[in-house]
Amino acid sequence: MHGATTASRATASPSTAATNTAAGSTAAADAAADAAANWVRVFAEGWANPVDTDTFCDHFDPWLDPQVRMIQPSVRPTVGRKAFREEFARPLFALVPDLHGTVENWSASGDLVYIELRLEGTIGRRRFTMRTCDRIKLRDGKAVERVAYLDPAPLLKAVASSPRSWPRFIRAQLRSLRRPA
Repeated sequence: MHGATTASRATASPSTAATNTAAGSTAAADAAADAAANWVRVFAEGWANPVDTDTFCDHFDPWLDPQVRMIQPSVRPTVGRKAFREEFARPLFALVPDLHGTVENWSASGDLVYIELRLEGTIGRRRFTMRTCDRIKLRDGKAVERVAYLDPAPLLKAVASSPRSWPRFIRAQLRSLRRPA
């Protein structure tokens, strides 16, 4: 089939070949746009009201590549679904059990999706709001990499104001430092 398609392009007139190429590009762009919109929908649903760490991770597992790489400030990068669950989500929800997020905006270009997310939660009795912009690289509709761009100051301020949270926060930071980079 692939050879027949190539052969028909080779014998087509230049204007027909350009039309076929443009149609193929448009179809690919439409597929990428649909995949991005679907991923953002799933992302928004996952962050809207997570019940607990496992429910949160179970929601995202089908949408993550088995070797997904996640990069964010103050924490070593994680690789894989298990690392997403145990090294990212579990310490995060242990520190902020009521954490939830709202997608405020998003954009896509090719296989990259940019999502602006407002995160809100409570540490001790201190409420905080933090904004992040996640750049997600998709392959076949699944995230293969996520890079979070954020200022962790609101989270750190909430931790600093809640001495009971210090041991959980310090344990999470130490675990992250012990992991290989």
